[in-house]
Amino acid sequence: MMRHNLDRSLQELKNEIGILGGLVEESVDKTIYALRELDVEVAQEVIERDNDIDNIENKIEKKCLSLFALQQPLAGDLRFIGSTLKMITDLERIGDHSADISELILRLKDKPVKINPDIYLMAEKARNMVGRSIDAFINQDVELATEVCRDDDEVDNFFNVLIMDIASQIKSETGSVEPLIDIMFIVKYLERIGDHATNISEWAVYNETGKHRHLQHPDNRKDLEKKDE
Repeated sequence: MMRHNLDRSLQELKNEIGILGGLVEESVDKTIYALRELDVEVAQEVIERDNDIDNIENKIEKKCLSLFALQQPLAGDLRFIGSTLKMITDLERIGDHSADISELILRLKDKPVKINPDIYLMAEKARNMVGRSIDAFINQDVELATEVCRDDDEVDNFFNVLIMDIASQIKSETGSVEPLIDIMFIVKYLERIGDHATNISEWAVYNETGKHRHLQHPDNRKDLEKKDE
């Protein structure tokens, strides 16, 4: 009977992770739209909905701690509950960074600034990483998790190129550099979103294999890929 109750609680936990993940994906989607269109209304909506993400994260955290205290989880269950506590923190941070970007969009609205279109490509790549990392965690998909971590290399490349481009613009700018600095922070937040998606994928691998690997390192990805062959 206790095992049945635990299984039901674990399924409820997965469902709640899916709800939180859906809210975070929606937040990132709206942030990217607001960035493309400099839509202050959508940006403001992202900022206001950030509390919803925080509230669900807190609810899931309490559920995990309750499962630790009141149930009798086995080793595999403990890994799932423990990794859930870690990954929801990453999801919450992604939501925070979406709100951070949206705050900067409000500042950019009435300022004449040219945005490098590669920022939108970087944003879409980071957004795809978020969605796939959530899928990898919920479905315990090691192969998908590894692919997400590989994509982080592309996000990092975008980051390096864009930061150099913005720094060059700042040096040659004769007027206010504040809008360029705002864009630099947007690029940084997008890079951090990619990093948090990578973290979620690493917790997906830990949940399935029992080993925590830093998959941002190519050699660790190769070792995992060899085991899957």
